[in-house]
Amino acid sequence: MKKVVWLTIAALLILAAIPANVTAQEEPLEIFMVQHALCAWDSFWCVVEKGIADAAEDYGVNVTVLGPDAFDVQKVAELIEQAVAAQPDGLGITVTDAVLFKEPLTRAIDQGIPVVGYNTGRGPAADDIPYLTHFGQDEYQGGYQGGQRLAAAGGTNGVCINHQVGNTALDQRCQGFVDAFTDAGLTAQVLSITNDPAESQTIIDDFFSANADIDAFLTLGPNGANPFYAFVEGAGLEAGGFVHGTFDLSPEIVAMIKDGTTLFGIDQQPYLQGYLAVQWLVWVNRYGFTPPGPITPTGPGFVDASNVALVEELAGTYR
Repeated sequence: MKKVVWLTIAALLILAAIPANVTAQEEPLEIFMVQHALCAWDSFWCVVEKGIADAAEDYGVNVTVLGPDAFDVQKVAELIEQAVAAQPDGLGITVTDAVLFKEPLTRAIDQGIPVVGYNTGRGPAADDIPYLTHFGQDEYQGGYQGGQRLAAAGGTNGVCINHQVGNTALDQRCQGFVDAFTDAGLTAQVLSITNDPAESQTIIDDFFSANADIDAFLTLGPNGANPFYAFVEGAGLEAGGFVHGTFDLSPEIVAMIKDGTTLFGIDQQPYLQGYLAVQWLVWVNRYGFTPPGPITPTGPGFVDASNVALVEELAGTYR
């Protein structure tokens, strides 16, 4: 059976479908994936990790996923060192801090370890690290387009709720959002929360109490959206009195799109990010393939009331 992965939003198409079962008798490869978050404490990453696990099974390779117990780029740098020391056949990395990660990743590449970026990063040129390619979305454009949509829906004073300030990808989303509002002659700012839902709800509630004129909210994933929804319920706010958009999808976000609380979820297709990163590391090793470009975009794409039914059953699993 041939396994074909369709990259529906990417500008580049995967040019060849490699039969997964032809690799079953080959010697397994050892691949390491180092990321700044894990499914254990951030539900978004469950979808990425499913893509990783499915690719590992399809291609008969061993994949080790490493990540910190909480957002900590210094710990991620240490995990990169651990992965490089293991001399894997391939290394996938979320380039959360290109400056901090440059030395160990460049060392890995110089040692002949194929390296790809996924989810977080701007591509080898912008990150100034010569890895093979990056699988992910344009974070700034996602934030900018999200800001444009919220402004068009009536938002005049916006806030980007960032649950991991210092994560370059999330910071880029907020910058795009703020720039979109500024370019429209509107005002916007950034609110820092945490990965703790109860603490984050309190932070949002306190912020809104001091800034009651805020009418546009952008969250950056389930870790921001879920405490925002709890805040809305606790504050007695009703859909129509504000506009809200978010990055990523989950069953909760899909439900809020359907009931009108949330205008859109910006889908970066995280399953593909994990799957394609492993797939290409296999292809590089076994077939000598080279990724067709420095960036393979998986988003941004918008899920709203017009198309949410198409992805509802997949949210939290493949989307």
